[in-house]
Amino acid sequence: MATLREVRKRIRSAQNIQQITKAMKMVAAAKLRKAQDRIIAARPYSDKIIEVINELIARTDGEHYPLLKKNLNTEKEAVIVVSADKGLCGSFNTNISKEIMYMLKENTNMYLYYIGKKSMDLLRRFGKGAEKFKFNDKNIEWEDIEDIAKSIEEKYETGEISKVTIVYSMFQSNLQQKTVKRQLLPVIFEEKSEKKSDRDFIYEPEEEVLLNNLLSRYIRTTLYRAVLESQASEHGVRMVSMEMATNNAGEMIRDLTLLANKTRQAAITKEILEIVGGAEAIKG
Repeated sequence: MATLREVRKRIRSAQNIQQITKAMKMVAAAKLRKAQDRIIAARPYSDKIIEVINELIARTDGEHYPLLKKNLNTEKEAVIVVSADKGLCGSFNTNISKEIMYMLKENTNMYLYYIGKKSMDLLRRFGKGAEKFKFNDKNIEWEDIEDIAKSIEEKYETGEISKVTIVYSMFQSNLQQKTVKRQLLPVIFEEKSEKKSDRDFIYEPEEEVLLNNLLSRYIRTTLYRAVLESQASEHGVRMVSMEMATNNAGEMIRDLTLLANKTRQAAITKEILEIVGGAEAIKG
């Protein structure tokens, strides 16, 4: 049985952990609020550019647009993995890495682009290096997205890769996130217009130049939105995880306090019995 000093030491350790997890929960809640504001502001633009491109490509056969064509001469793919730079966020990074492992079982011939350090560290253990790497934190800028987007576009247009997929966690609520695997190239949309629009458009510059620029913009916007969704999901998961850790630490403190009281009472009872026994021995 543990001594009273050992139990009190464990209580102090649990109290220190509880203070840390409570502080981390508050920090995650503040960051989550900012991340929510950013993703809510980004979604309308992202949705609108999809709507515009979807309407325009319904009027064309896609032969003059490299990002719409399928590359059938190669099996090599590219995957953009969006995870977190830090841990202590439940199964957030594990779920992303598991999805990549499933994809690698189907096709090992792929380039891996990482936004976020944790998945890269895990997959490196299996011998999977990084084509490009960016930290996924508040300092990530549009230029970082531009760098990755240019690289995958060049590889796709030259026929080096057949498909580009992005894997990230979509933010739905503080308690719910969804791991998403989305095809980025060739550009496809889930909801295509089956009939062409009756509206006539005047293009400036020319239709081919304009639509190619819009497709490139779509790639970058989708990638940037995925990063924002991932950051909001990360903070949401971390907030919930730290709340659970704080509650668990509280339960541990209560159990250890009860154990400490029992240990102290047992020690007092033992001392009383020794005193009574000594007194009886003197009388006898």
